[in-house]
Amino acid sequence: GREKTLLRELFEGPNENGHSIPRPVLWRAKAMQCEGVGQDWVSILQERVSSLVSDAEMAEAHITYPINTPHTKEELYYRKIYDENFHGLEHVVKLWEGGGRAMGAAWKSDMYTREGLRDVNLLSHSLQQARAFSTSSNQSSSSTGSKRSFSTVPVQHFEDEPYSTARASGYDEYEAWLTCGGDDRSLINESTCTNKYHIRPQPVDPTSVFRGSCTGNPPTQRGYDAGKKLFQRLSHLSDEKLDAELGKVFEEQRERLSKLLQLEEGTEVIICPSGSDAEYLPLAIARAIKGNVHIANGVTQLREIGAGSAPAAVGKYFSSHAPLVGRLPDEAEYLSGFEGFDGTTITAREKSGEVVNAAEKMAEFVTSSLEQGTYPIVHGVFGGKTGIRDVQMPGSLDGGETSLGVVDACQGRFSLDELHGWLKQDSVVLFTASKFYQAPPFCGAVIIPPSIAAKLRNSPAPGPKEMFSIDGLGGFLSDKELPECMENWKPLLRKNSSANLGLALRWEAGLAGMEALSSIPDERRTEAVQEWAGAVSDMVQNEVELDAWCVERSIVSIRVAKQGGEGWLNMSELRDLYRWMSMDVSSLVTEASAEEKESLSKPAYIGQPVDVAESHAIVRIALGVDSLLSYFDNKVGTLEEDKATVQKLAAIAKHFNTLKKSGM
Repeated sequence: GREKTLLRELFEGPNENGHSIPRPVLWRAKAMQCEGVGQDWVSILQERVSSLVSDAEMAEAHITYPINTPHTKEELYYRKIYDENFHGLEHVVKLWEGGGRAMGAAWKSDMYTREGLRDVNLLSHSLQQARAFSTSSNQSSSSTGSKRSFSTVPVQHFEDEPYSTARASGYDEYEAWLTCGGDDRSLINESTCTNKYHIRPQPVDPTSVFRGSCTGNPPTQRGYDAGKKLFQRLSHLSDEKLDAELGKVFEEQRERLSKLLQLEEGTEVIICPSGSDAEYLPLAIARAIKGNVHIANGVTQLREIGAGSAPAAVGKYFSSHAPLVGRLPDEAEYLSGFEGFDGTTITAREKSGEVVNAAEKMAEFVTSSLEQGTYPIVHGVFGGKTGIRDVQMPGSLDGGETSLGVVDACQGRFSLDELHGWLKQDSVVLFTASKFYQAPPFCGAVIIPPSIAAKLRNSPAPGPKEMFSIDGLGGFLSDKELPECMENWKPLLRKNSSANLGLALRWEAGLAGMEALSSIPDERRTEAVQEWAGAVSDMVQNEVELDAWCVERSIVSIRVAKQGGEGWLNMSELRDLYRWMSMDVSSLVTEASAEEKESLSKPAYIGQPVDVAESHAIVRIALGVDSLLSYFDNKVGTLEEDKATVQKLAAIAKHFNTLKKSGM
């Protein structure tokens, strides 16, 4: 009300001693009593009360209480108490239609659900959000002003962006946690209710087609159910019990992954939030093996690997958010302790689109580094965005004493024989379950060969100590994601009550996909993928607007003709096409035929555009674990989905100018 404004105005400006109340505190949004007592308290109360009301009671609320019918379980709980004490007097109570709520919002306002304020960030002032929270008794406060971890269920930190934006977009608690413990790529945009890949933390509608496993995945129904089962098992544990249980969950997930990949005894696995932040681990491993020597990191397939891989490979932040920190300060550049690494990058293609011989250039990099007394980390990419593979996957020379070989196999499109061959040459392998195996974005792993694991087991943790602070690796990992060979690292990373629950849920979804496919031998998978890719390529070539420009295993890369046939669509134009593919745009093209409108009406999720040449960019149709299993089960039905996807691509290309003019 006006009286609160007058009271605030009285305290504006400095007093006679020159002291003043910071403006963000003085003008912080007024909270209702039920909201101002503490966001955690409100959510815990609602969850507790909801558990005391059955679904059957809720379903019959309109019969039991026809006057002022309760709309939520919390309302029904309070109504039962009222009825016990004042039975027959429900007509006396009148709903308050006037008045106001926090921020001056009307009682009926889009700012609120019936359970309270939709965006509780409005109740936090900037000084609270800038405060540094220590996440462990042996961790110092963050010098970058980071927020505390947002990864543990019982302590609901509603000021944290991923959870609050997902909840404000209408997703339930489990779905919101699927988006937590990652980076900005997982954030839900409240205006679209999707992440940057136009996908939701829910399985796609069964009537839609999904062929975007090379980019980012919504959870499959199988993965969604597996993650939810784990969430229900963990969500009511106390902080201390949850912390211990998540340690066991990550250990079990590492064991399951090792079994599925048939890893040799002595091979170790690190769980990490994504393939991009997996790039920090080879730097730390090299430092542990070689000590404080000059280290240079060579990365291949620039523009076909994730945009974050190259900066992460020299110790830089690659996102506006870190998994166990949240939003980073604008000035954050290097992780603490990661300054001083050098790097070189090799593009994937020439300007013409021709593939660069990265293996040859990496060999030159190794020779040059060794001549200068530098320890080289050498990358090879086994499947970039279009599926291209470097000619040679680098091993670690002299068991890691002379160089460290890293294979980026994050797309997950490899055979077990190929994986085992890399590990036998002492390569560190980067892997994710969030591409081919269709876990939601993102969940990664670093697979350490036995010889390198043995060196780590017998080496102290790398320095400097700041490398493990909340501004270093501690912003991405806790001790629970590390294997036995890194026991010396664990005390430096341990964070009580801040294990990454979202990551555990996403890995559970990914492992469900891997386990579903595990009974099918590699030979049968390879034959099916080749057959599928050939069929889809033929479909593409049958459309005059499309060209199957590059086919690599389970990824078909397609260039799209400009309307009128003069050249090919560029990166900017394909971003529009990519967005329209996920929408029903049939009503925007009145001149389209009935068949074209049918194609334009069906959402189809494909791989993001890739800028591959000066003359054009491409979009991708990619097979994932779910569609491969579907192909084994129902080949004709699966190819019909692919046909619908190709026809929609062609229809959009044919009517591109009309769609562009629509402003959609």
